[in-house]
Parts: sequence; structure tokens; C-alpha cells
Amino acid sequence: MNLRRSLSFSRRALQQFRHDRRTLAFILIMPLLMILIFGYTFGGDVSNVSVDIVVLDEGHTSGSHLPIDPDFSMASSVIKEIDETTLSINKQTDPDVAQQMVRMGNAWAAVVFPVNFTENFLNYIATPQKSVRSTVEVYLDASNPTIATTVIKTVSGAIQIAISKLAIQLNLTQIEMPISIESNYIYGGGDTRFIDYFAPGVICFAIMMVTTMITIILFVNERRNGTLQRLLASPSSEVEIVVGYALAFSIIGICQSIVVLVTAILLFGITIVGNIVFALFVVLLLAFGHQGLGILLSAGAKNELQAIQFIPLIIFPSVLLAGLFWPIESIPSYLQPLSYFIPLRYGIDAERAIMLRGWGLGEVWIDVVILILFAFLTLAGSVMLLKRRE
Repeated sequence: MNLRRSLSFSRRALQQFRHDRRTLAFILIMPLLMILIFGYTFGGDVSNVSVDIVVLDEGHTSGSHLPIDPDFSMASSVIKEIDETTLSINKQTDPDVAQQMVRMGNAWAAVVFPVNFTENFLNYIATPQKSVRSTVEVYLDASNPTIATTVIKTVSGAIQIAISKLAIQLNLTQIEMPISIESNYIYGGGDTRFIDYFAPGVICFAIMMVTTMITIILFVNERRNGTLQRLLASPSSEVEIVVGYALAFSIIGICQSIVVLVTAILLFGITIVGNIVFALFVVLLLAFGHQGLGILLSAGAKNELQAIQFIPLIIFPSVLLAGLFWPIESIPSYLQPLSYFIPLRYGIDAERAIMLRGWGLGEVWIDVVILILFAFLTLAGSVMLLKRRE
């Protein structure tokens, strides 16, 4: 082997970047952006989970030989110990209203302290053999298992802290757990698995990634080969060209979705509650939008190498900020507003609501409208771009 010739090849390869400063900047800056995004989003604790709390507890109403304040309320003691950075508490007075908030998707859980909560608690401490445990009723939207687990864990932790403090106040060495949590699942259930929550996101992500990537590379290649110019010179209009490509990639996207969905059902037994045809329609809208985005981004690329540079800039923010792997509630609060500008978020939200909650258009219409608007703007922009190039 001739080392001198090898070094000359190396020098030639590196000199290419001197004439392509954008690629050089991409090579140096992209790893920095990736580690920053991963560092700030990955593995964060779930926070600001919206929870409605209803206190029906009448407090300490009867006499007791225990040396406690006559106005003592165990429900208030528990609520005081709830970590408000994890749970965002909204007070309600009607349990039915609180449950309805969960059904509408405005809250992840409703926590209800019943009327005799404090009395049952104190009686159980005094005579555990003759009394019943106090019960906290929790109504959960368990379509996201991570958030449901966080709610139960946080409420349970608050109960433990409140009991420990009371034990110190009463000079008791040990108090048997006198409070139980009764979980009622409005959506999902105790057997809802992470794969049930994950599958709708994977379907949307696969469509987004493949559609955008193929569109960018294909249009750059066809422009470089002169195919696009020949198409524009034909009797076909720009609208017909864009719609034709959009339909083609959408069919590919639907086939991918069916493959992923059937595999998930057969191999992993995922749960699907809603209308699968409506779920595929949402995927179709997502495919349309990212096909248009791919055409727009291809305008800024002169070759396939530059085209590939756009792909991580789309994929990584979408993966990390759209709620694909972990809840948006686990993203730092100052980064959460960025998720509203990522179309994948609305596709994932709609798919999960349809497949896990059984929702229809009446509940997810906002997500659908945003996806339609995204598809319209990107496809319209693609038509205008082709007209300008013509």
C-alpha cells in the first residue's frame, strides 16, 4: 500500500468540504444540537400533570381520645403533601364534573376524598379490628401508563408522608396503613402496557420519516437528472404533479401503517378501542403534509448529500418533543411550547386518542384541522415552488 497516495485521497475528500461550508457546519453543529436536545429532554421527570381534586371529607366531626386538633382533616393533610411540581391541582366540588373532565381529556385523573374520610381514618387508628380503612377514589385516564403510574405514585407518596407526620405528632412508633387507593379506569386499565401507548406513535413516526426522507431525496435526484424539468414542460400542471406524488406516498404510508398495525396486533396483542379507518385517515393527512414539506425542503438542496442534512433536523426534534417515547409533561416546561410547532405531535395525539380512548372526530377535531392546515400549506407551497422554478 502506498501511504502517500492514500493521504492524497484523504486530502481530496476533505477539500470537498471547503467548497461546501453548509455540509461542514452540519457535521460540526449537528452532534452538538443532538446532545443538547437529548440532554434536556431524555429521561426527564413527569411534571405538571393536570389532576382534579374533590374534597367531600367533613373532617374530624366526632369526639376522639386522640390528641389532635378538633378541626383536623386528613384529606387536607394529604393534599398539602402532594408534589405540585408533578401534579397540577385543580379544585372541584362535584365528583361527576371531575370525572367528566377526565373523559373530555382536560385532566389525567380525578382524586376524590369521600365524606367520612377523616373519621374512618381516625377510627381505624384507634380500633383497627372494628373499623374500615379510609379510601381515596382515583379516576384515571390510563391511556398513558407512565402518567397514570405517576399519579398513583404521587398520591400514595403524599399519603405516606401525611401519615408519618401524624404518627410523630401522636408519638406513635408505627401506624398500619389505614388508607387505600381505589383506582377506577376511565380510559385504558391496569393492564394497559407501554406497547399499547407506543404503537400509535410508531405508526405516525414511520410515516413522517419515510415520506419526508424519500420525498426530499427523490425531488433532488429528479431535478438533478432533468426529470422534473421535463415533467414541468409537459401538459401536466404543477397541481397535478404534486397531488400525484402526494397520493403515491400516501398509499405507501398507509401500507406501512397496516403492516405496523397488523404486526403489533398479532405479535404484541395491542389494544385498539376506536375506529381503525379513522386512524388511517389521520395517517393519510400526516403523509400529505410531510410530502409537501419534503418538496419544500428539497428546494434548498443541490445534491443528495445536502438533502440528507435536512432529515435529522426534522427527525430529532419530532422524536424528542412530539411525545413519541415519553410524555410531553416530562419535557422541561421551557421546551414544551416548541412541541406545538411540530406536526407529528398532533398526529400522535389523534392516533392515541382514537386507538386507546375510542374517540371520534368530535373529540380530536382540533388535531385533524391542524393536520389538514399543515398539509394544505405545504402542498400549496410546493405548487408555488414548482411554478417559480418553471
